[in-house]
Amino acid sequence: MKRSGVFYHKVCGEKAYFSLAMSVREGFDILQQENLLTEPNILLFESEPVTEELILKVHARTMLESVKRSGYYETALYSTGSVVQATEKVLTKEIDNALAFVGVGGHHAGRTDYWGGCFLNPMAIAIENARQRFGTRRFAIVDTDTHHGDGTREIFREDEDVLHICFCEREHSDSETKVCLSQASNDEDSISKLVREVPLRISDFKPELIYWLCGLDTHKDSYGTRRLTESCYPKLGAIIKDMADNSCDGKLIVKIGCNAPAHVSEYVAPRILSLLGELNRYQGD
Repeated sequence: MKRSGVFYHKVCGEKAYFSLAMSVREGFDILQQENLLTEPNILLFESEPVTEELILKVHARTMLESVKRSGYYETALYSTGSVVQATEKVLTKEIDNALAFVGVGGHHAGRTDYWGGCFLNPMAIAIENARQRFGTRRFAIVDTDTHHGDGTREIFREDEDVLHICFCEREHSDSETKVCLSQASNDEDSISKLVREVPLRISDFKPELIYWLCGLDTHKDSYGTRRLTESCYPKLGAIIKDMADNSCDGKLIVKIGCNAPAHVSEYVAPRILSLLGELNRYQGD
């Protein structure tokens, strides 16, 4: 079994951005209710806030000051810290993989601007920190949120050591490492498109760690494409975990904001964690 870390802070549940406040706390609470956090290979960590010094290595001072006035600064600090801390513990082999809960988004936050409930870019900050502290260079980001990750793309546009695969509005490539794929029309299409388009790119790129931005806003009851059912996300997770196991010794961080109604998060979160920890629960679903 894998050693899987869960990263959460109550601020992310209690002060989440309004579209994520639908179920961040419920997505975490269900892990406790189903006794997943008592499993010996599941480690719970209280997320720590990211430092201003580290933020400024990615984002402009003017942007940081604006975020401080947004009303979501504290939530952004703990959300970003969740991903930074998870990355550190995976790279130091304290854990094998991680499920990181966030209370605000991230992929619409660029170096100088942000929008859409994204106030800082947790993955970009975590990557900068990992490069400075551990010398880790190559990262893959698989973004299955309903919208284009324009902030992440802007930050890493010229960085060929970051593979950014984004499922969004249309199919195009800025380069071999910056790829956009159109959103799927249903569960079956989503799974087949992921299998067809992503594993070979990951294998060829040879990342040292993979991030999966697990956006639940593609669910039929959420506000995005409204095309998928809750049963699709664990299936996507199983494919992405297999890619991590085959390409980077299982180093995978799943970032989840629970941007869907509670019944979706309560279904998806425990099944993703069971996959990460190889607990073999929910096999009959």
